[in-house]
Amino acid sequence: MKFLADECLYFSTIKLLKNHNYEVVTIKEKGFLGIKNGEVIDLAKKEHCILLTRDMHFCSILKFPPKEHNGIIVLKINPANALKVHDNLLNYLKKYPEKKIEHTLVVIDHNKVRIRR
Repeated sequence: MKFLADECLYFSTIKLLKNHNYEVVTIKEKGFLGIKNGEVIDLAKKEHCILLTRDMHFCSILKFPPKEHNGIIVLKINPANALKVHDNLLNYLKKYPEKKIEHTLVVIDHNKVRIRR
């Protein structure tokens, strides 16, 4: 499973995924800091990645219809709930293969996972 980490994502989240053998490339590593949301999702599509972000704008299925991307995971995370959100993220990724995430919006917070197709 390959992820594109938006620039707003916590470094601890990126490190956690890499430590669990997930492939994660960042917007920064790609040299695209400051690009607009439409460009971020286009880059994720081009790279065949699932977008991983904290940006709630990606929750709009009108602006980012699930059929038009490889998957978006939005983390509702802050320093106070990071451990619980990370646990929910890892549990979700273990439970669902990449094909189940494809063309899906997933919103993960400290106590639940919401899925929109």
